[in-house]
Amino acid sequence: MTRAGLNHWLRHPSLAGREALLCAIVLLAAATAIRGAINGFVTGCEFTPYLPFVLLSAVFLRWWQAALVALASVAILGLLFIGPPEKLIASSCFESSAGIFLVASAATIGAVTLVRRLFVSIHRQGDDESAGGIVFSLEDGEVWASWYGKGHPVLLGSEPRVSSMMEDFLAQVECGKRLNGKR
Repeated sequence: MTRAGLNHWLRHPSLAGREALLCAIVLLAAATAIRGAINGFVTGCEFTPYLPFVLLSAVFLRWWQAALVALASVAILGLLFIGPPEKLIASSCFESSAGIFLVASAATIGAVTLVRRLFVSIHRQGDDESAGGIVFSLEDGEVWASWYGKGHPVLLGSEPRVSSMMEDFLAQVECGKRLNGKR
């Protein structure tokens, strides 16, 4: 994945609409399959296998969709592994286990959302040009651009290619000034 692709993915979850729904269904099915596979080894109210899938849903989906995955996990575990609603109420462990799972899920989703927002705010600061200008540097025949104290350098291309592009840009600026009567 390129730096630009990673940057876009961290700013905006890539899945929406049908893809998001399919992702949520796959994550819930995988968690339920794992929970079913270990059913004989754990007690009836064990939510632990669902937590990594809530984390994945927080990474790939929007926060509210990940919250729906967590809520669906409680419903699925309760109905498939504990029993009908009247048995859920009689279960001594379900309410406390579900509550702890939902708090852990909320913390996980909140942490992913916080990291995403911090990343966006850090990179948004680099958009301000008032703090300084662009610095061009040449390294191993490649031209790099960076901003004073902001972000990482960006590769522009080879020196001959960038030089000709810069000359063309400056010629266009000069032509625009002449056409607009500004010198």
